[in-house]
Amino acid sequence: MSKVLRVTDGDYRIVVDNGASGTIYLDTTSGAASPRGTVVVTGDLEVKGTQTTVESSVTTIADNILTLNNGEAGAGIRASFDYKAGIEIDRGSLPTARLVFDEQSPYVAGGLSGTGSFRFEDINGAFLPLNVNSINAEGPLYVTTPNSAINVAGTVDYEENVFNYSGGVITDAGSGVVLNNDYIPNVKGLVDYVTFALASNLQPGIADANTSVNAIDFDTSASESTVIISIDGIVTTNFYSNRIELGDIKIQGNEISTTISDESLLLSAPGSGSVKVKDAFEITSLLYDDDTIDPGTISPDSGIKLYSTDESTGRTGLYFVNKDSTAGEIISKNRALLFSMLF
Repeated sequence: MSKVLRVTDGDYRIVVDNGASGTIYLDTTSGAASPRGTVVVTGDLEVKGTQTTVESSVTTIADNILTLNNGEAGAGIRASFDYKAGIEIDRGSLPTARLVFDEQSPYVAGGLSGTGSFRFEDINGAFLPLNVNSINAEGPLYVTTPNSAINVAGTVDYEENVFNYSGGVITDAGSGVVLNNDYIPNVKGLVDYVTFALASNLQPGIADANTSVNAIDFDTSASESTVIISIDGIVTTNFYSNRIELGDIKIQGNEISTTISDESLLLSAPGSGSVKVKDAFEITSLLYDDDTIDPGTISPDSGIKLYSTDESTGRTGLYFVNKDSTAGEIISKNRALLFSMLF
């Protein structure tokens, strides 16, 4: 049967005579370990003291906001509280875990900076990890790592979650090398991608449509190493280790020649210019490697052809043949004087 104590004209006070060490019990067990009843407080509950201990496995609180460090009068959490306020979790023999607001913890957010931020730490102040699968920022997300960097060392082969790999190297299997455009690569992934790009896109050449520069190396092709320049699909230049071929012109050592047999090498100066030789002009008597025809038997289309071979009666070894097929040896001055006296 319920019993009611009703006080209608003042406060109701229970006083323990022995002061600070006295204890007041509200016992719903009648001295037994179980079952236990319930103490219900209808109205506000105010506890004045330095410590409140609740022994329960489940605590249900209807309030949407819990205020900690209530009544703080200073600018921030006081020094006597180590500038921190938060929630502690007893971990038994392991250091207690805490979620605290630390007045002295620095932050940088874009152009703003200051002190005062949340920390996950243990009772010794060591940082504890935060395990989540999403962080949603309501604006730019700033990550500050003073004198350090973002590290993904805890993920095995992180880069293989960003790029398509096969056998430890980035590979394009036909669908591209990037697994997700929004993934952030690590440094190894960047190095591997640059290696892939150089091997796949920039080597052995560069090209824009049918204009290109290509490199061919003997070690990979078993052909003579060369760099080939093509313009509009036409090979214009070949660079070899010992010569350069520009169109139909070959430059090798100190020699300029044509690449096409039986073709003439032309030196021209358009307009009123002239071809000038600023040194002695030497005509060898040796024919080119593949020349088998006496140059005197072939008349030029126009003008005159000069060539050298063994000297004859003219004693110069300098011969000519003109467009009219007139040919002969140009005689020296002394021989010309002798012939003039004889004839």
